Amino acid sequence: MSERPLLDSVAFRFRLEEEVARVRRAGGFVSLAVMRIEADPKSPPDAETRLARAARRLGHSVRLHDVLAWHGSNLALLMPETTASEAARAGERLLSLVTEEAALPGTEASRPDSAGVATGYGEVEGGGAALLAAAEEALHQAAPGQVVRSRNLEGRPRILVVDDDLVFAQTLADTISEREWEAHPCSDPADARQRVKDRSYSGLFIDMVLPGTSGAEILRDALAAHPRRPAILMSGHDANHEAILEALAMGPVMFVRKPMSSADLDSALQMFRELVPGMVRRTRRAP
Repeated sequence: MSERPLLDSVAFRFRLEEEVARVRRAGGFVSLAVMRIEADPKSPPDAETRLARAARRLGHSVRLHDVLAWHGSNLALLMPETTASEAARAGERLLSLVTEEAALPGTEASRPDSAGVATGYGEVEGGGAALLAAAEEALHQAAPGQVVRSRNLEGRPRILVVDDDLVFAQTLADTISEREWEAHPCSDPADARQRVKDRSYSGLFIDMVLPGTSGAEILRDALAAHPRRPAILMSGHDANHEAILEALAMGPVMFVRKPMSSADLDSALQMFRELVPGMVRRTRRAP
């Protein structure tokens, strides 16, 4: 098997910006781990050898679409589609691999290594530089042998609101967008059937009664494309209870009646927070 390429700092920065642009455009997660590989300061040649050995060992232990690179004297691992908790576990696993490598016969003793991990969701304010700065900040806080997760990076998860009443859809989208989300209205059921397949939407609000189709059919399309994505079904008092029960059995689905109260909306968004993997809450800035 050919050895995984180890990017230099320039190529790494380019790939980092590519990944941050991807999640800004299409949603999802990107994580970055920065690892400090310690070595005996009295043996500089061994330090260089150990870095190279660690890089080779890690190169065989990460996913095919992960990117391993040099960043100054540290190793960086760029992980597309990895939530914050998954990235932290990956950092711990990588540190254990490096520790095992350091304990091999014939290797010099060294201080324990450490790592900082940062994860961005959607539009990361400040781009790749912000993600890298957060990972380095976490690395600076990490004690020897420790993995530290970064402070939260801001991002606005996207929600699609499907209702043939455009005024209602726009009003609900505006109300959602006043919170920590970015909501888009959609009043055309045919358009909705395509848009619910777009992975950039983290959650869906779908009216049960739509011309030419039903909310349950659109929900079925959505869950076929992305089974774990949460959805809210909405309907008035004339709702078909059997259809609602069938829809609730499809996946992570909640039903609310229209008109929707503020408490119902808050409950729906709380469900999204709990079910969107690794979602971080957007911090409001003081006025």
